[in-house]
Amino acid sequence: MVGDSTSIPPVKLLKIFSQPYDTSLGNEGYKLIIDTNSIQIIANTKQGQFYAEVTLRQLFQKKLSGQYYLPCLEILDQPQYKWRGMELDVSRHFFPKEVIKQYLDLMAKLKMNIFHWHLTDDQGWRIEIKKYPKLTEVGAWRTEKDGSKYGGYYTQKDIKEVVQYAAERFITVVPEIEMPGHSSAAIAAYPELSCIKDENKTVPNTWGVKKDIYCPNEFTFQFLKDVLDEVCALFPARYVHLGGDETPKKEWKKSKAVQTLMQKESLKNEEALQHYFMKAMEDYLATKGKRAIGWGEILKGGIDDSIVVMSWIDKKAGIKAARKGNEVIMSPRFFCYFDYPQSIHDRRPAWWMTYLSSKKVYHFTPIAKSLSPSENKHIIGGQANVWTEHITDDKQLFHHIYPRLAAISEALWGNDKNYRDFQSRIANRIPEFLHRIKSRI
Repeated sequence: MVGDSTSIPPVKLLKIFSQPYDTSLGNEGYKLIIDTNSIQIIANTKQGQFYAEVTLRQLFQKKLSGQYYLPCLEILDQPQYKWRGMELDVSRHFFPKEVIKQYLDLMAKLKMNIFHWHLTDDQGWRIEIKKYPKLTEVGAWRTEKDGSKYGGYYTQKDIKEVVQYAAERFITVVPEIEMPGHSSAAIAAYPELSCIKDENKTVPNTWGVKKDIYCPNEFTFQFLKDVLDEVCALFPARYVHLGGDETPKKEWKKSKAVQTLMQKESLKNEEALQHYFMKAMEDYLATKGKRAIGWGEILKGGIDDSIVVMSWIDKKAGIKAARKGNEVIMSPRFFCYFDYPQSIHDRRPAWWMTYLSSKKVYHFTPIAKSLSPSENKHIIGGQANVWTEHITDDKQLFHHIYPRLAAISEALWGNDKNYRDFQSRIANRIPEFLHRIKSRI
């Protein structure tokens, strides 16, 4: 980027979109030229044009006189990674669709392009599935320790509205339907999904890994296929996240039916059974033109080439998957978990947490030094995650993501990194950011 801060008169915006400028810009790249007479945007796609306009808005500066001006410059820009994601857990604490839209607004301001929507977990099922109404009648609500009822869910109309809102900002919404663990809310609604029948099962009101797990039988597989039918109809994204993490297997070990199934399918252990389970769902998604994503633990039982691995504990699972040729999204917790406190001024971290500063996030890179250039090509990007056990409202939520959202957006966009420059730019934009939180972009 070159240029100066010469004040310029009112400008005419020229959007050149009809002819591709440079195929090397891809779908998201753009060229922005500002001189004393005009602003020119050149891009191959509307998405590239959108990102150019985002940059243009960021470049506007205000003089003491109250007038705005732009620097004269030329920018040739495109992202390094195609997956620039933000996750939000709405199971532990539910956030209304208007808050989700704010979240998307802030992502769009920073050229993030994937919204990973964690819609189901032990503590709540948040998506309406018309074939199984108890998922939201029962699974979306829990009784808190003080006796109050807590919960909520998104209707299919809400889902469509959010997906459309995101698409207008060139953000793809990727749903997550957790399996085979993190399934307590679904099992509370339909106890027959468990190998251990308990008609008195309730949605948990505490955190941590629960023992509940889907039973790998005909009823469960049909249930999950039915759920995925409705999910795939609601989300045009190519990907569906199937979870696969933190899966307790004691109930499988105790079940005679499960052990018989393992013998029949020549599965040597319960990890192999989880692979069998996930593969069945992955294959079903493929019939609907979708690709499955799973958390790093899915490697324990073996993986097929088609599944995308999201590595969260550290980079090890992602490195192993990339060497096998699988696509990988890096999301190591000590760089990418935005529910972790930002500094000593925030709450004290739990024993399993650490402080996660914007500086550390800013210097995150998805690729791994231990991989060859050809292996690193399998790493399609990175993602920040926001788990909400201890984030109860939108004020807390936005406090946790900013300015770390800005830091990871730059970490995933390009290689040029200057943290001091980043700090100065963020300091200048904090008032604007706070205003936009209140009145959406």
